Amino acid sequence: MKFLASLKYRIFSKRTIMVLLLLVGTFAVNAQCLENNFAFQSGEKLVFRGYYNWGFIWVAAGEVELSVKKDLFQNKEVFKIKGEGRNTKAFDWFFKLRDTLTCYADAKTLAPLYFDRRTHEAKYDAHHEYWFDYKSNQIRSQIQKRDKPVKLDTLKNKPCTFDILSVAYYVRNLDFSKYKKGDKIPISMLIDNEIHSLYIRYRGLETIKANSGERFECLKFSPLLVEGTMFKGGEDMTVWLSNDDNRIPIMVEAKVLVGSVKGILESYDGLRNTKNSFFKNNKGNLDIAE
Repeated sequence: MKFLASLKYRIFSKRTIMVLLLLVGTFAVNAQCLENNFAFQSGEKLVFRGYYNWGFIWVAAGEVELSVKKDLFQNKEVFKIKGEGRNTKAFDWFFKLRDTLTCYADAKTLAPLYFDRRTHEAKYDAHHEYWFDYKSNQIRSQIQKRDKPVKLDTLKNKPCTFDILSVAYYVRNLDFSKYKKGDKIPISMLIDNEIHSLYIRYRGLETIKANSGERFECLKFSPLLVEGTMFKGGEDMTVWLSNDDNRIPIMVEAKVLVGSVKGILESYDGLRNTKNSFFKNNKGNLDIAE
């Protein structure tokens, strides 16, 4: 029983950030993929509570915090986007997880310049680093897993390729009014040292209700997932973005190989927009109905 519990929480924890962040054409070479960032600003912080479906019960299993701040990288003005995922302390005694993702993205275009992923799960450690060189149209990678030798590689980059952090903020700035229900929006993503041509399928508008009775009209869509150790692949994830100028992820739900997981926005701070928004203040807490 202890092994099964550990396995279930390992499945939740290992892809928590991926599930919350995978908010997921052809682009011309050197195209500016993002024309205008209207949805977020430096200082924004979002906290999500993660749940794992244990039979018929949703169990609180972890937390993810996303933060953005202005910084300099290679003498360029960037957004430093950081995602930190951790399981609840109640489960540290048999499976301790602390994952950290960091991306430096161009402040105007959100094109990633550097992506760092540090995974600490029980006795498993891995460190992925990627450098985006747009002059040579290449991505250099350095990966080390457990006690194995460092693996160096060079990938041929594709126009408008994002990592799993920068893509979430790019999608928040999409003009969904251009699409109708059922449309596919192409996305190029770097995942585990491979570039994948994926898409998000727009599923229209849907209202999410808070326990307080407050309602949030949301843009609903499903990203195409990459088949692997956690996901079967396909469109088994659903994301709800607030249909206002902040485009905050309100809720994310996905099926994994064993059970399903859910992330629900718990608190927010430093929002860019208070006008034309569901959020009258730039800081607050939510109590979304599960």
